Order: sequence, then C-alpha cells, then structure tokens
Amino acid sequence: MENWARFRISLGLLLPLAMTPAPTHPADNEHLKVELVSDTNSVSPGRPLWVGLHFEPEKQWHIYWINPGDSGEPPRVTWYLPDGFQAGPIRWPAPMRLGSGTVIDYGYEEPVLLPVELRAPPNLEPGTTVTLAATVGWLVCRDICVPGKGDVTLSLPVQGPASTAVSSSHELFQAARSRLPKPEPSAWKVDAIAEKDQFVLTVRARTATAKASFFPLDEDQIDNSAPQTVSAFPGGVRLTLKKSDQLLKTPAALRGVLELGPGRAYEVSAPVLQAP
Repeated sequence: MENWARFRISLGLLLPLAMTPAPTHPADNEHLKVELVSDTNSVSPGRPLWVGLHFEPEKQWHIYWINPGDSGEPPRVTWYLPDGFQAGPIRWPAPMRLGSGTVIDYGYEEPVLLPVELRAPPNLEPGTTVTLAATVGWLVCRDICVPGKGDVTLSLPVQGPASTAVSSSHELFQAARSRLPKPEPSAWKVDAIAEKDQFVLTVRARTATAKASFFPLDEDQIDNSAPQTVSAFPGGVRLTLKKSDQLLKTPAALRGVLELGPGRAYEVSAPVLQAP
C-alpha cells in the first residue's frame, strides 16, 4: 500500500467563500474510483494533516493489501506536495482473505480508506490555499485483473488550529482507524517455532481466544492457501502455519497482523526459533 467519488467537504454557510475548499478531482477508471480526501476542512501551519486515498471498487471487485498474497499488487502513490510538506507512509487497515483453492490473496472488497499523515510546514500563511496532488496506481481484480492509474488533487484553505473542524469525510477516517492494527501490547509475549514444514506461532496474551488469523507482512513465508490451525490455551492462543514452498531460509521473525476478531487486529513480530 501506494480512492474514488466526489469530495464532500462542507464548511457551513457562515464561513467566508474564500475559506471554502475547492472541489477535488478524483480518478475514475474501469471498475474502480479513487479520490483524495481530508479528515479536516483546512490545514494549519506546522500541524499534522490526515488525508486518505478512498478506494471504491465495483461490486465483487477488490484491491490489495500491502502484502497481496499469492497474486496481485498493492496500490502505490507518488505525492506532489507544496514546498515544505512531508508525507508519511500509507496506513493499512486489516485486510480480508480473498479467493479460494490454492490461490489466496489479501485485500479489500468493500470501499476502503488508506490514511496518510502529512506534515505541514510552519510558514504557511492563513488565508491562502494549498493544493495537494498525487498519482495513484492500482490493480483491481475479479475473475480478471485490470491495472489502473490516475491523478487526484485536493485543495484546502490554510487556517489557524482554532478554526479547523472535521470534514464530511471524517466518518471515513473513523471507520479506517477502527480497522488499523494496534501495536503489540507490551504485556504480550509472542514467538514462533520453526518445524520441518510449519511455523507454530504462540501468543501469550493473558486471555484465551478461540479465534485468530495471521496475515503475513512478508511474502513467501507461509502458504497463504493452507488452513491456519488455531488452538486456544489458558492465557493465549497458538496458530500452526504451513511454510511456503517458496521459502528459501528460515526468517528471523514472522511479521504481520494478528486478528482476534472484529476491531481486534494487532501488529506482531514473532522471533523465530528452531524446533529442538
């Protein structure tokens, strides 16, 4: 990870016309729309600004997570920002498993917002307008895959922090944040044992859980299509993951997202130990 519709920011009727954001220019291609949206209705000098690429695939079509799985590729973005602006990495909501049989991918079938934190320079002048632009590339798939590329823009007024309010896209950001993996809790102990043809991932989390899914951050470590055997025990959970046929050597760690249920996704990095 590298959205579509019209930009729907409303500043209210009482604000001066000069402070109203200009409409965005979304990209609209076959089977997918993408637009650049903002969590707030303005940008403040020296303050972080959350923007997002909002992808809307056509029904039954999908895009990919940062690790696409057995096929596909994630969306990619090239920023064109005013002087002094800095862009952070894409934040990826927890994905879902896609496909069946021997080909399993990771991605999103429903509309999804990929948030990015921008840092505005301190010398912005209130009362002016800044235009943010990006070129976005993607692969959207169903039974076939269709590559796409488009340019998106968003113009926002510069205002002081006291004048900044949430935009009409705020709910999209709230929904995306609820799906972002949380950091691994400090009380957890996570490790993995490398056996002949499988990894045994153990999470000691002080509570038992009967549901767990692991989404690998690195490609070609586990067999994406193989069932993940989940075994709960008092104070934790254990997952048995089949090794990928493409794995050439034992990795130092299994990195990825551990999902324990809706809204319970965590970033984990499990040191890999060799079985006795």
